[in-house]
Amino acid sequence: MNFSHRSFTFLLLAICLPLAICKGQQYTRIHADFSNKIKTASGGQSLTMGQVFYDRNIKQLIYYVTFPEKETWVTSDTVVYQIKDDKLISKTATFSMAEFTVFHLALNSHLQDFGLKNTRYIAGDVQREGDLVITTWAPPEKASEKLGNILVSVKSKQLFGVIFQDPQGVIIRKQFFEDYQLINGLAFPGKIIEINISNGIESYQVTSYKNVVVDEMENDSKYFYNTSGLRL
Repeated sequence: MNFSHRSFTFLLLAICLPLAICKGQQYTRIHADFSNKIKTASGGQSLTMGQVFYDRNIKQLIYYVTFPEKETWVTSDTVVYQIKDDKLISKTATFSMAEFTVFHLALNSHLQDFGLKNTRYIAGDVQREGDLVITTWAPPEKASEKLGNILVSVKSKQLFGVIFQDPQGVIIRKQFFEDYQLINGLAFPGKIIEINISNGIESYQVTSYKNVVVDEMENDSKYFYNTSGLRL
C-alpha cells in the first residue's frame, strides 16, 4: 500500500475517536503508543506501529513510526508530510484536520457528540436500542446532495459507534470504540475498529492505543516539527 493512501486513510481515523467524560476540564497534550492493522477487501494486510503526539495549541499531529520502518508523519494545517532520515519523502494535500482529530476533540471534551455540535450538521431523531442512545445527525440542506446522515451512538455516556451514510442512505463507513482507559480524568478508547464499505465490500482497520499520557511536561520537541525548510 503506498504512503498517500495508507497514511491518509489511517489519519482519517483521528476525525472520529475517543471521549472525554470530564466536561469541566480541558487538557493540552496527549501522546500514546499506537498500532494500526489494516486488512483490505482484496486480502492485503499491513501493520504500522510507533508513537503519536498532539498538542491542541500547536495543532500538529505527529506520528513517529517505528515499524515497518522508521518514518515521521506530520499533519500540519492542510498538508501531510512523510519524512525519513530527516528528508522529505512526500507531501500530500488534505483538508484541515487538526481541530477534528480524535486527539483534539478528546482534549476539548467534544467527543460524546463526535464533535458534530460544532459543525453545521443538525441533530434530529434520537432512539434507544438497549443500552445505546442513537442520534441521527443530518447535513445542512445545501450539502445534502453530497453528504449523508451520521448516526452517533453513546453507551454509558461514552462514544460507542459512528455510522456514515451516503446521500441515498447507504452505509459507507462504521467505527466502534472499545476498551476505554481513564487517564487523569480523560477517557480514551484503547481500541478503534473502522469498517469501510465500497460496493458492498468491506475493508478493516484496527487501531490500538497503549501507554497514553495526558498533559506531560516533558518531551516538548516531540510535539512540534519545523516543516518550513522541508522540500521535495
